[in-house]
Amino acid sequence: MGGGLAMIAFIQDQVVAQFGWLTPNEFIDGLALGQLTPGPILMLAAYVGYKAAGVTGAAVAAGAAFLPSFILMLAILPVLERVRRLTWGMGPAVVGILAVSLFRLAPHALPDLFAVAILIVSLVALIIYRLGPLRLMIAGSSLGALRAHFRVVRAFTP
Repeated sequence: MGGGLAMIAFIQDQVVAQFGWLTPNEFIDGLALGQLTPGPILMLAAYVGYKAAGVTGAAVAAGAAFLPSFILMLAILPVLERVRRLTWGMGPAVVGILAVSLFRLAPHALPDLFAVAILIVSLVALIIYRLGPLRLMIAGSSLGALRAHFRVVRAFTP
């Protein structure tokens, strides 16, 4: 339950807090870039590996991201039905892990009221108006680019 998304909190704790390979903002950037691709957690792992050790690091991190679960699945394949019945308590644990990750990332992902406003408008558009996430990502990135452009222009005007 939770799949790769449950790994975000663990990845964040290791690469940001423990090893310091990425800043919180770099981690959020990698997470956002990964959401644009199939296999976002694999892309996040490759991004972290690349930032830490270049192309070789990206290849090792991408392979290592799924190797343990692959080996575990091979090991439990003979008793898979019994293991499936044991997962009833995993749902709340995954929700808790995702909530912790959300609260850790929130201050860096929402640094000001503009970002909070984009989040609220995006949630309303997604839930009420059923707009697709691709349109929302394009709109949000366009707004962010426009904001950055006007900040630069304003900085150079006397």
